[in-house]
Amino acid sequence: MAEQSHDALDDIPAEFHPANVEANSAPNQRLQDSNWFASGEPFRSMHKNNPWLKPPVGGNGVPAMRPDGSLSERFTCPLYDAGRSAEGGGLNGTPYYDTTVGRKHNYWKQFDDLPRETKDIHQARRDLDKYGYCLIEDAMSEYQRSYMRNRLEEQAEAERECGLADMSPRFHIMWTLVNKGDCFAKCIEFSPEWVQGGPLIEQLNEELLGPHHYAYSFASNIARPGSYPQNLHQDSGAIHPIQTPGAPILVNTVYIMQDVSEVNGGTLIIPTSHRIVSRTPPGEEVGELPPAINVEARGGTVMLMDGRLLHGTGVNHTDDWRYIMTNSNVKPWLRQQENWQLSVAPEVLEGASDKLLRRMGFHSSGLLEIISWSGPKTTVSTRLAMERGEYRRIREMRTPVSQAEKEALTIWQMKQKIVAARAAREDSED
Repeated sequence: MAEQSHDALDDIPAEFHPANVEANSAPNQRLQDSNWFASGEPFRSMHKNNPWLKPPVGGNGVPAMRPDGSLSERFTCPLYDAGRSAEGGGLNGTPYYDTTVGRKHNYWKQFDDLPRETKDIHQARRDLDKYGYCLIEDAMSEYQRSYMRNRLEEQAEAERECGLADMSPRFHIMWTLVNKGDCFAKCIEFSPEWVQGGPLIEQLNEELLGPHHYAYSFASNIARPGSYPQNLHQDSGAIHPIQTPGAPILVNTVYIMQDVSEVNGGTLIIPTSHRIVSRTPPGEEVGELPPAINVEARGGTVMLMDGRLLHGTGVNHTDDWRYIMTNSNVKPWLRQQENWQLSVAPEVLEGASDKLLRRMGFHSSGLLEIISWSGPKTTVSTRLAMERGEYRRIREMRTPVSQAEKEALTIWQMKQKIVAARAAREDSED
């Protein structure tokens, strides 16, 4: 039967017409959730009551004061030369250029149980629960750390040379590390081959996110010399403004590639903020927050950080680039930040383990033409066939379907291979 086209607005009831729907959707008529989204909470009140959460210049869309954006010219601002103190309060209450670590901070040094580097999983659990982060000591061996640090430096320099670097006055962020060395793919898997503390780290990720979590992204955050500070934020902002007081939806695994402190841009964090913000009921304001401190840790440490924790890149006061890697993992229903399905190189997919494919979301619940054939291997085969220009989709069909038409469909071919492989496996088991 031939399809008929017509103007969809000609005959519809007046109540469904877009103009009438809009006229009946004033703010006071909408569902409460809609107004909550529009309110900007909890972040509007959080910044109103804590104006120091944003840098003094360059934040909130204001252009940074670096006219040419060059790498050779150090970024400066009026607060840069103010110096640092143990107060950690900064000039005019702005704690960006004047920050320090917890043990030196006049507020935080009274807390004698702030997270320190540990190999004890029980201590790590207590730190994550109470403060929103923990520090895993020697999570990378010296060889693992130095090799990956060198690989990052080489790759970053090459990308900057080619004009392909994702640069800002804050940092150079280098994406899709999985394509840039097998060592990085092994980090996504938490394999002891490249991160010796991997089994402990994976266990904690699974306790917070469940056993089928995805790698949301895996990138290197490289703080530039004289870098401009980053707004303090939550990485779980992908579901903004929804907060999850019971448990995080995102956990950051931060690979610290060199010693970090208040001097070279150790990550700024507000301990306990993962609880303070997430437990603020909808419609209520977030009050005054504790001050921010820089993470202090030795190279080779891995920091696990609750995605609800307020944090940001600190100021790098040195002439050297500061390297970390951040592998964010999320609940499997959250859309990933990096589109692995498209960005991962074919040679990486061809050699990928089942674990790596699962971690990158190639076993997602998204269907592959027919539901029964959407496993990771099938998804990879589809992607590789597309790379070769050989993938044939199921399109408009009518009976009778010829054998040639059926056999031309890639999903049909895949199904036959899977059925044959299963039959062969069953025969061998008999």
